[in-house]
Amino acid sequence: MNYREYDAADLAADASFQAWVLNDNAYAATFWEGWQAAHPDREQVLHEARALVLVLRFRTNEATVEEMETVKHRIDQLLNDTVVKKNNGNPLRRLHYVLGAVAASLLLLAAGQYYWKADVPETTFVQTGFGETKMLQLPDGSVVQLNANSSISYPRKWKKELARTVTLNGEAYFNVSKSPAGLNPKFRVLMPQVTIEVKGTAFNVYSRHDKVNVLLEEGKIVVNDSLNMKPGDMMSFSTGQHQWLKGDATQLTAWKQHRLVYRDEPLINVAQQLEDIYGYHVEFKDKKMEGLLFTGAGPADDPALLLKAIATVHQLKMKQSNSVIIFE
Repeated sequence: MNYREYDAADLAADASFQAWVLNDNAYAATFWEGWQAAHPDREQVLHEARALVLVLRFRTNEATVEEMETVKHRIDQLLNDTVVKKNNGNPLRRLHYVLGAVAASLLLLAAGQYYWKADVPETTFVQTGFGETKMLQLPDGSVVQLNANSSISYPRKWKKELARTVTLNGEAYFNVSKSPAGLNPKFRVLMPQVTIEVKGTAFNVYSRHDKVNVLLEEGKIVVNDSLNMKPGDMMSFSTGQHQWLKGDATQLTAWKQHRLVYRDEPLINVAQQLEDIYGYHVEFKDKKMEGLLFTGAGPADDPALLLKAIATVHQLKMKQSNSVIIFE
């Protein structure tokens, strides 16, 4: 996730950012405090996003990006108001003034839909670091294996009248319980461009860089309410488009066995995965190197071995400075 490209509304709709603002997760606090220190130029955006989360903290369900945009538009209108302009000597004071007005107007206009924070269902947020995977069990008994640099959030208690719902950023493998007693039979995985409805099944989901790849191993899933997938199917979704994929399914799920597997994969794709999983930044001195194909495998806990293999196979020189890798 490239949070530098997020505006205030995008950040405010992000589960990990919400967990930081609401002091709901120690890992999220560590991540965002470090991110804030590393990106001082984004201070104003962070401040606006934090304010949006606090304004909408009364909601009983998660606020969407569209709702955040609506509130931000209201803030922009108020910032241009004559009364607010009287305080333009202090931008933060202006923003605090505006947020008070926005919060008041929202509560008056939608009193029947907003409740105090004490009534908001508690949310569990789990995030993995670079090079880390994690296994977790959901309230219904479903098991999720979370890949590195990924996050998942879900209500701590699920109610029968509501579909079992999780929000995913990154990559995860799901083994979903079918129709657990006392809970809704519907299970949904939410991502920015894709919603998956599950019919008791096992599948892998990759959601990064505005692209979603789905591999169904067992059972049945319906994507975006219309696309039915059967076992063995692989699909890719990007910018409102989708396509069926062909290839080796074991390559997509090798990370579950803590291995990296590539078969005729362009180096630019390998570099992207190394960035996603380990936080590396890989550069190629010659653009032609990006298209070179690589076939190989190695343990996920030793990415240095894979890097050496790439350099050896294609007779490239490799330089490394902390997390920056340069091939020439």
